Amino acid sequence: MPIIAVALGTNIGDREEHLRKARAELTALLNNVVFSRVYESEPVGYLDQPWFLNQVCVGETQELPLTLLYKFKMLEKAAGRTEGPRFGPRPLDLDILFYGSWVMASDLLTIPHPRLLERSFVIRPLLELVPDWVDPRSGLGLKEIWETKKDRLSRCYPVI
Repeated sequence: MPIIAVALGTNIGDREEHLRKARAELTALLNNVVFSRVYESEPVGYLDQPWFLNQVCVGETQELPLTLLYKFKMLEKAAGRTEGPRFGPRPLDLDILFYGSWVMASDLLTIPHPRLLERSFVIRPLLELVPDWVDPRSGLGLKEIWETKKDRLSRCYPVI
């Protein structure tokens, strides 16, 4: 079964509860799932909104990426997500970060996630779970990416 990574994010409503419910749903959808610590991060792109709580999980699945995408969109909708500005506030955001060593791009889904290597709130928790992961597009390791980019990325802090 392919190993996948999923980013969880929330910045409106009961953020902790949104993450708790998402963790329960992802635990039911994925096998051998493990979760990073929770991080609080500043918004990126659309700045006039509350800070986010973010987390990453890694697990195994037999589901194909587009099937997972559909299921994730249903979970987001169930959490109260509606259409809004791109990168705007949302009760729940679930993104497939990588799916094994797949590289794919379509109108619906790009794997690895196209902004994965630009987001501290994704890289830092991934380092906890899969520090030796190598980006199949660039061939760069996650540790190397973090060391070269960390000073230029948005702020994020572990929630204690």
